[in-house]
Amino acid sequence: MILSSHKNNIFLMILSVMFSFFILPTYIFADSSIITLDKDLEIRELTKEIYIVIHKFPWPGNSLLVLIGTDDVVFVDTPYTPEATDQVLDWIENTFGNKNIVEINTGYHVDNLGGNEVLIHRKIPVYGSTKTARLLAERGEQTRNLILSWLTGPGNKDYSDKHKVIPYIPPDHLFDLKEGLSLTIGNEKVEVIYPGETHAPDNVAVYFPQKKLLFGGCMIRCDNTLGNIEDANLETWKTAIMSLRNLSYNIVIPGHGYRFDADVINNTISLFP
Repeated sequence: MILSSHKNNIFLMILSVMFSFFILPTYIFADSSIITLDKDLEIRELTKEIYIVIHKFPWPGNSLLVLIGTDDVVFVDTPYTPEATDQVLDWIENTFGNKNIVEINTGYHVDNLGGNEVLIHRKIPVYGSTKTARLLAERGEQTRNLILSWLTGPGNKDYSDKHKVIPYIPPDHLFDLKEGLSLTIGNEKVEVIYPGETHAPDNVAVYFPQKKLLFGGCMIRCDNTLGNIEDANLETWKTAIMSLRNLSYNIVIPGHGYRFDADVINNTISLFP
């Protein structure tokens, strides 16, 4: 039996309502939205202005590219290595032309700033807190050795060899952590927010209010584990994340993982008693 056009429309509406109850509001990527730069490095288009950079070195780590207007790009965190960061910068130029780029480091770990060397070499301003610069100087080699202790065995030799020599370069535009930072990029505000100690003592979130976009980095968890807690403050992490719920956002980017919906905030909170 062939349904009439009217009945077809009603049937499709019912299906749509049913799916809205059972499918989480996560972003699903079609193959066409994934740009592969090499075997460990890809860029995923979330919208025409928002791109996730995923560097699997060997653990997938997320960075963020946000296009603002016709002239500007905000780059939040970097891939693990200068070489991968160089590839991303070349892709930006080849895809969008010559842009004014600003980088924001959200913490002192290598998945936040491992590409700083090439950014600074290209005269791209790199913003980060004074505490991030201090922790990098005090604990950088300690965290490098921790990573190397995880990269044992012949299957990890390539990653281990490269992690041994990643230059740990601090940001060159410093701000006070507790004061945070407010930038005007093009005609939009970009807010750097310190909610309190979480995954690491210096982790900040980056908020794009006009795009309803929040980059939470490693303080946000999209699975059922807290990940590396070597530097974590387990007493203040939950309260810090709860304070971010006062912001208006539709998209939240964690430091690791492939889920980018707003409910990852609640997922993170649920991991604490």
